[in-house]
Amino acid sequence: MKCKIIVRAPVNPTEDLDKIIEALSNIFDYDDIIISEESVTVTGNVSCLLPLKEFLEKRQIRDTARKMILKGWNEKSETINIKLSKQAAFAGLVNLVDDDLSPLGEIEVEIHTEDVEEFVDWLCAH
Repeated sequence: MKCKIIVRAPVNPTEDLDKIIEALSNIFDYDDIIISEESVTVTGNVSCLLPLKEFLEKRQIRDTARKMILKGWNEKSETINIKLSKQAAFAGLVNLVDDDLSPLGEIEVEIHTEDVEEFVDWLCAH
């Protein structure tokens, strides 16, 4: 399955950059990392989502994840956009969120895939 994953976490002046990198590392096995003053961006292919997939299986939240992922699907651009709690990720947990709940911002996950059904079935398989 061919996918391109782009994950972006905003960095606020009051936040520790190392903690943001750790939060991303807790959830994603990324290939590349780009650090700027405003954000940390990691990229990879579908394999970078293996820790996320394992977490969804362990916590038995695959059905909820499936709904949130399909809600974030943009058919025209063949892109899925979801948000994760930055604080939960730092603690090694996955918390999918609808809106920006934290004033510090959320982790934004952009998934480019031609076959959303295949992708969702893989990520959220029972």
